[in-house]
Amino acid sequence: MLAAIQPEKWAEIDESELTIAERCVYRTRRRALELYLKGGTAREILCVTGLSRIAVTRLWERCCETDPDTGESRGFKALVPRSKMKRFVR
Repeated sequence: MLAAIQPEKWAEIDESELTIAERCVYRTRRRALELYLKGGTAREILCVTGLSRIAVTRLWERCCETDPDTGESRGFKALVPRSKMKRFVR
């Protein structure tokens, strides 16, 4: 739970494994999240990243979700496009 409060403790993503398109989306999302955490205004976040404040809030919530396997927050992994957040269970 402590990692959810301290994003600087989240594991970094190896961007070399991402495609160029995925890397661009990831960096935009991360920049928006950083602005959000620093107290950036909704207008500033929208102008810099093109993401609304609501979208950034949802990204923050995804990052803070707990991984059921490890018990840790998902962190920056949640910002990667098409990253699976939940296991498929039948």
